[in-house]
Amino acid sequence: MRSVRDSDPDALKEEDDPHPALVELSEILVGTWHVDGPDISGRAEYHSPRRGCLVAYVDFRVAGVSMRVIQHITYDPDRGSMQARYLDTMGDEATYTWVLEDGRIRVSLGDRDSDTYFEAMLNEDRSQYVGAWHHPEGDPADATENIVYTRMEDDG
Repeated sequence: MRSVRDSDPDALKEEDDPHPALVELSEILVGTWHVDGPDISGRAEYHSPRRGCLVAYVDFRVAGVSMRVIQHITYDPDRGSMQARYLDTMGDEATYTWVLEDGRIRVSLGDRDSDTYFEAMLNEDRSQYVGAWHHPEGDPADATENIVYTRMEDDG
């Protein structure tokens, strides 16, 4: 049985067009970034393997422990926001909400208004973003030291 998507090219195009927020985030992040901060170093690679999806592969050394992370970031029309599924080699998994607004990147654990979040500012040429993790009272104290993501030059 053929679906509407199969018979109506306009329906296919409209449904498959990625949300502008995800397109903008992809345009900023796709590439390789060096990560440096207190007790953290490594690199993050962002790819957009298909329309409507941004994938982050991260190799970190955190407090002397190596870990790998993968995040799949998509736009969720039901929530009206960019959602990421996070998995790491330590066995942790979570859902994050990504927001890009006025040169500020906010990655919140769970919903947008979570009190556990990473917030960073992009520099003018978008070659670096600097931010810190924030936690609610009772958890580790609010991060006061910055984590710096710096775009690495293309090898090709």
